[in-house]
Amino acid sequence: MIAADLAIVGAGPAGLAAAGEAAALGLSVVVVDDNPRAGGQYFRQPPRQFRRDGSASLDREAARAAPLLAALDHPAVTYLPDAVVWDMPAPLALAVAAGQRSQRVEARAVLVAAGAHDRPVPFPGWTRPGVVSAGGAQNLLKGNRMIAGLRIVVAGNGPLLFVVAASLARAGAEVVALVEAAPLNARLWRAWPGLLAAPKLLRQAIDYRWTLLRAGTPIRAAMTVTAVQGEERVSAATIAPIAADGTIDHGRAETIACDTVVTGFGLMPSVELLRLLGCALTYDRVRGGWLPQRGSGFETSVAGVFAAGDGAAIGGVEIAMLEGRLVAHEVAAKLGRSGGDPARSAALRRRLGRFDRFRRAIEAIFAPPRDYLGLLTDDTVVCRCEDVTAGELRARRDDGLTSMIQLKSTTRTGMGRCQGRNCMATLAAMVAADTGSRIADLVYPRTRPPARPVPIGDLLHENIPPPDLPADPHLPRAPAA
Repeated sequence: MIAADLAIVGAGPAGLAAAGEAAALGLSVVVVDDNPRAGGQYFRQPPRQFRRDGSASLDREAARAAPLLAALDHPAVTYLPDAVVWDMPAPLALAVAAGQRSQRVEARAVLVAAGAHDRPVPFPGWTRPGVVSAGGAQNLLKGNRMIAGLRIVVAGNGPLLFVVAASLARAGAEVVALVEAAPLNARLWRAWPGLLAAPKLLRQAIDYRWTLLRAGTPIRAAMTVTAVQGEERVSAATIAPIAADGTIDHGRAETIACDTVVTGFGLMPSVELLRLLGCALTYDRVRGGWLPQRGSGFETSVAGVFAAGDGAAIGGVEIAMLEGRLVAHEVAAKLGRSGGDPARSAALRRRLGRFDRFRRAIEAIFAPPRDYLGLLTDDTVVCRCEDVTAGELRARRDDGLTSMIQLKSTTRTGMGRCQGRNCMATLAAMVAADTGSRIADLVYPRTRPPARPVPIGDLLHENIPPPDLPADPHLPRAPAA
């Protein structure tokens, strides 16, 4: 068992920033991360066997990441890589699965900085080899210096599309089209004042756009991918316009030859652990879906449990780092430490306010359609783990099974390895549409440990004390006095 003032789940930008700030404030820290190397998605590091000379465009953030990663070497910080937090069996006590290192971490405060994952949107052909998520394509580039294909269509919704498309173009891929669901030009000028709140990020956005212009990549706005063709791998993608009311005009579809389709329909906070811990959540379609309810100090509804970064609300790396640092100050104050700097905390909050204005402008530009249910045909796979199609779900609906729990129980949707990360959002959208309900009002299947799949052998290495059981009433009892 490890004891600390602050336990951090996740070694991405928010977690690393929190660890460094907390150590500087005199707190003892434990950082648990399920990746072999720290950095998260944004500061993803290549394997240790790789050598970087700093000349590649992908290495631009290496210098910025260095001081964040250095926090893990601080004597007050204990770093547990390749470790999964799968439960909190007691208040502020984390169960960690890590092979022979499996153990408990007991802290006086917990920060969940679990990051985000791609929002999956099913459409005909989305499970075909050669269809890659935007996050997966970016991870291949950053972590392994590999491009997902040679002739690529990048399609979906959100600013990450431009980041990925520009990165692929710089790496030598031919990005034949960027297909964005939002009507960018119609929204850009209204959001322009908010974009000026963060000039550095605005310059980065312009740089991504300029990279695509030089590469000759057309931007097809207010359109979406509707199908992917091919046998053993991708040969073409079909795209179609999205009308003002969110419906898809399949009659005006067109086909683009390609060997790879990179899809990214926005990001969703990874709230599995927060849901398991009992943190109250609220639904916000524009900001990624289900978000933890947080106070001004980023504390959730569960006392002592904080949430920061994209795992709490999609906002980008700058907001993630600022929230992580502010959580460290909140925890230091909560624990009565005198090392806090009120002036620094106030400065961090002012910067957070500026980046939040930029975030709101980006959200206004890239606000997604109400749903993508118009892409689903009866043979479209919704749950890829259990191979459940939209037609099967509709058949159960016609039989009178209309709740998420009923559909999960009868089709096994959400019961595979991903535990619903790839299908639950689509299932919720289908149920909401069929019942005339709001997604926020739906009853989701109950969450149970483990929060993430773990090998059962890892649990055997944990030194768990004998259970405190009540006396067995069947044993002989001494006669009453």
